[in-house]
Amino acid sequence: MTRPYASLVWLVLCGCNAPVRFSDRAILWREPDTAPIPVPATTDALPDYIGLRDVAYLPLDRELKLDYFREAVNVNALDEVPDSTWFEDLRRIADDRGQMRLRSFSSAQMERGAMLDDPEPKPPFTVTKGKGAGANLGFEVKDALGRKYLFKMDPPGLVGLDTSTEVVATRLAWASGWNVPSETLVDFKASDLRLSPEATTRDPRLNSKLPLTRALLDQMLHTAPAAADGTIRAIASRWIAGQIVGPFAYFGRRHDDANDRVPHEDRRDLRGFGTFSMWINNIDSLETNTLDSYVGKTGKGHLLHYQQDVGGAFGARAEEPISWWMGTDIYLAPSRILTSLLTVGLIKQPWDGDNVRVDRARLVAAYPELGNFDWEHFEPAHWHPVLDNPAFERQTRRDRYWGAKRVLAFNEEELRGAIRSGHYRPQAAERLFEVLWKRRERIARAYLAPVAALDFFRFEKGGMCFDDLWVVAGLGGENVTRYAVSGDGVIPPGESEGGPQCVGLRVQDGYRVVELRVQRAGERHFGPPVRVHFVERGADRRIVGIER
Repeated sequence: MTRPYASLVWLVLCGCNAPVRFSDRAILWREPDTAPIPVPATTDALPDYIGLRDVAYLPLDRELKLDYFREAVNVNALDEVPDSTWFEDLRRIADDRGQMRLRSFSSAQMERGAMLDDPEPKPPFTVTKGKGAGANLGFEVKDALGRKYLFKMDPPGLVGLDTSTEVVATRLAWASGWNVPSETLVDFKASDLRLSPEATTRDPRLNSKLPLTRALLDQMLHTAPAAADGTIRAIASRWIAGQIVGPFAYFGRRHDDANDRVPHEDRRDLRGFGTFSMWINNIDSLETNTLDSYVGKTGKGHLLHYQQDVGGAFGARAEEPISWWMGTDIYLAPSRILTSLLTVGLIKQPWDGDNVRVDRARLVAAYPELGNFDWEHFEPAHWHPVLDNPAFERQTRRDRYWGAKRVLAFNEEELRGAIRSGHYRPQAAERLFEVLWKRRERIARAYLAPVAALDFFRFEKGGMCFDDLWVVAGLGGENVTRYAVSGDGVIPPGESEGGPQCVGLRVQDGYRVVELRVQRAGERHFGPPVRVHFVERGADRRIVGIER
């Protein structure tokens, strides 16, 4: 029996010279942002100011400014993000012909994440300082090998809600290319802790420093959930190397960093982090959870930019599971309040209704270590962190497509490997996999549809082949999908040997462009184009640009 395949429709064979849009030069795969700079001034995260700014100023800024339809700046000719001090695509394999493909991680690599070959934290642990910021219980320690860590524990009665969430979410962010700390779970007992004579903590009532005594430490440990044998679970976050100079903002630039040339709201690696964040439900994607570190000798170093805390993900947020509305709304939404007042509450919000609350309460009861995290109520268009994020708000369809590709890159083995690092009970691990896999599919349907989701163009079989990411993602319709192709020197389908996802090309020197469109099941017309620009000299072809 012959299986039906997608068809390739030959539209136009143009013999004219294509207009030159891209320069004939090597693709930029590394952003030059590591030039030596003086140590920048240290800035402090001010949660109250940031909250007020993000609630009041940024929504108004969004309404009055005209830059919300501007495309991201830090992209190369292939519409990809070059590696930088902000982002490094660990999957990417690129060659000098403008061709790109992605490598996969093994399950063991995903289980290790940013730890790589770093040994596990080794007891005894010397406590040097109480954790000074954030809602999680924790303290700074040095292990037996002299390595510095931040230990963070779960809230009472909710083992795994914070610790397992952060260790898994951090691995997913690492594999997607963002800079994150090296983190792992550690089980310890009070007897594994030593107290440094110089240890201090902060009095939260007076916001003042005071000595950390054994009695105070025991009081902290008493509030942490412990097993019957006294074992306490913590996430051990390896101290970020370099000199910490505070968080980075999601808009503007750091003016004392000469390498910081692109406004942060116009960086695709920050815009696309919004699409990744909606996948893992990282509602706490705020400035206070970022960090800049100066690496290198004073005056000869540069900054590295970290997503230093992605633990406000899945259904967790510090001291308890997230509320039912989180993930679909912000703390204070003037437009929502006004709409409710004018309609006397008749227009319901996506998160409103007893059925939503009941469903999510049932989830928390069944999977307390996951909190309010599901796929059934997830709609990408309605997802929102708890405060406006100026980079997320400026995402265009091209940014979302790029972000969706980060999510779609995960296969089942990789995802299960990351989840294994969280030490969940089997039922919770399977539920977490199901939720992430289903949310992955919804993101794919939402953000692949508005573009021609054809990618990873390469020269083979006498022509140019590509991957249809919609088909690769398993979204269906591969037997009825039609591809329309036009361009200079294109061989009609009947004369090409490449198959349904390859375009035959005649040998023809010069600058050339091939345009492709897709028509999927149920669509009446072909969608928007993707144009591949390449240069041919003799038998050599090299991609110099891609338009979407």
